[in-house]
Amino acid sequence: MAGMGNMSNKYFASYDVIGVIVWVSLFMYACYFFGELEFVKKNLSVIIVVIIFVSILPGVIEIWRNKRKKPAKN
Repeated sequence: MAGMGNMSNKYFASYDVIGVIVWVSLFMYACYFFGELEFVKKNLSVIIVVIIFVSILPGVIEIWRNKRKKPAKN
């Protein structure tokens, strides 16, 4: 989008760096906060499996939809 909008490299790089700082800071704070919760400490492996499942689910749904739409060729 930045290229299509003719954004200069200077502005793109500055917005990119600001975005990275905000993103990393947000996740560091969230990990610190949620890592201290007793529920998270007791169920960390379950939480990781759920995160992986939720991350893979959109791709699986899209593959399933595409296979359902196309008739099988013989």
